Amino acid sequence: MRVGESMVSSLPETRVVRLERQGWRLFATIDDPSTRNAMTGDLVADFDAILAATRADRSLRALILQGANGAFCAGADLRRARRNQGAKTGADPVVEANRRGGALFAAFDAHPMVTIAVVDGPAFGGGFGLACCADFVIAGPRARFALSETGLGLPPAQIAPFVIARLGLRRARQLALSGQRLDGKAALAVGLADYVAADDSEITSHLSTLFVELGRIAPGANAVTKALLREAARADLESYRLRAAEVFRDCLQGPEGQEGLQAFAEKRRPRWAEQS
Repeated sequence: MRVGESMVSSLPETRVVRLERQGWRLFATIDDPSTRNAMTGDLVADFDAILAATRADRSLRALILQGANGAFCAGADLRRARRNQGAKTGADPVVEANRRGGALFAAFDAHPMVTIAVVDGPAFGGGFGLACCADFVIAGPRARFALSETGLGLPPAQIAPFVIARLGLRRARQLALSGQRLDGKAALAVGLADYVAADDSEITSHLSTLFVELGRIAPGANAVTKALLREAARADLESYRLRAAEVFRDCLQGPEGQEGLQAFAEKRRPRWAEQS
């Protein structure tokens, strides 16, 4: 496969997520006003399909997740949880639904594309978790973040590993145990948000800056780097050194590595940057 070529995915049919592709950028907008963009079965199924369809597609570099109708994501579908809690036979539907949500957070966290969460409305519970799984978080003027579960008598169960990875154990404890609500500036102060925007034009400006930066980076190298960083965070260093050396060799000998070295020698931009 030559540099600049990759498998191009066919985007899936979705029910509550609107998809719009702009070049190498894929915008995914949660649009389910009846639930405030809660994590219903339809939303989880849509996310599963989107992540699966784009996992191997290096023609896409960035996945931008946002919400419509004044909300990012209201968290768990509590109406479904109440319906499911009385089930008496077969697999426990509450456990199964919760585990499926956990699998979604893990898949989003591990996705090879650069992920950007644009939060301009409530991001409570599972919505907070989705933000923690993103590589970059932009908080708009209406952004509100909360680990709201304990106020409902519930724990933030499946999102806990990703909240801790993003914020650290001390801050995660404080927010989970208090249910404190954060606006964009407070989210920036604790490390949950990376950028704060006062209005829509500033959101667009932050995205444009990120797109310029991402346009310079080899998409395959980014995907490998993201996986290595996750592995490094939890790996035995001795085994990691061998794994990292093997991945470095494969990339050096691969099409992006060869093109990058050639471009450096010829004092020009690599081809992936020219196409951005």
